[in-house]
Amino acid sequence: MTTDHHLHAQLVTACEQRGVDPAGARLLHNYSNAIFHLPAEDALVRITVGKADYGQVQLTQIITGWLARTHQFPATAPYKSAEPVRLEGGTVASFWEYHQQPETLTYTSADLADLLRRLHRVDDSDQPSGVREWQPLTSLETALADDIPEFVLSAEDLLWLRQEIAAVRKELSEVDWELTPGLIHGDAWAGNLLADSRSSGLLLGDWDWVSIGPREVDLVPTWHAARRYGRDTTWTRQFADTYGCDLGASPGFETLMRMRDFMQLTGPLRHSATRPRYLEALRQRLNGIRSGDRIEQWKTM
Repeated sequence: MTTDHHLHAQLVTACEQRGVDPAGARLLHNYSNAIFHLPAEDALVRITVGKADYGQVQLTQIITGWLARTHQFPATAPYKSAEPVRLEGGTVASFWEYHQQPETLTYTSADLADLLRRLHRVDDSDQPSGVREWQPLTSLETALADDIPEFVLSAEDLLWLRQEIAAVRKELSEVDWELTPGLIHGDAWAGNLLADSRSSGLLLGDWDWVSIGPREVDLVPTWHAARRYGRDTTWTRQFADTYGCDLGASPGFETLMRMRDFMQLTGPLRHSATRPRYLEALRQRLNGIRSGDRIEQWKTM
């Protein structure tokens, strides 16, 4: 069975279990998650790539629903009352409201900063229970536990990466953070901005790593985009001016940037065994990290 056929079979199974109509389902995206649009329901289904923590997926729906309903925060919201579904191989399907996206989405780093400033100021006195403490690099650690072919990562690569995960975690645990810790998105880069089809504003999506941790974690993707993906100094300056913090001058900055480098290995790693362009991107990123190169721009996916 091909990958697309397997995903579609998983989609149908999940929909059957929740009484959701999969007719006309269309695959929109397949990277960290496989995303299907269900036109008959005006909903999205997200199927994780590889094994997932069912409890964490369930938590993302609880938290986003609470943010949207109680605090009118523009987060992507769960679809009706459809609970996530456990699927074969440890993957999980979850159901979300659909927002039609424009051909080109226009935004600035200030837009992202404004959403994060609002998120970090949410009154958490009634926050749902079960939100976990932030643990850096769990996605990469989980991916490294899979059966990875030698041509993708050698045994020496695997050993080095596991040692570096431990080292980065130790360094981060010793940072004296300037911002008050609290609820964080966990992967707050501009690619997780979506158009809100019910208003003229923007939504923040992809809450897979929502947790309690240093607020600086939500800031670092903006500076990392300037270092690795060609954003200019205007990108970080506008973000800093709007949010009210210049992360570049903060304690732990380089360790956060190194952490973000390692996070960017997970996506291409998941697909490197079957898709050459992802293998090429993985090798470029890994080689850059290992050499200590802070200048080279990385291929986007």
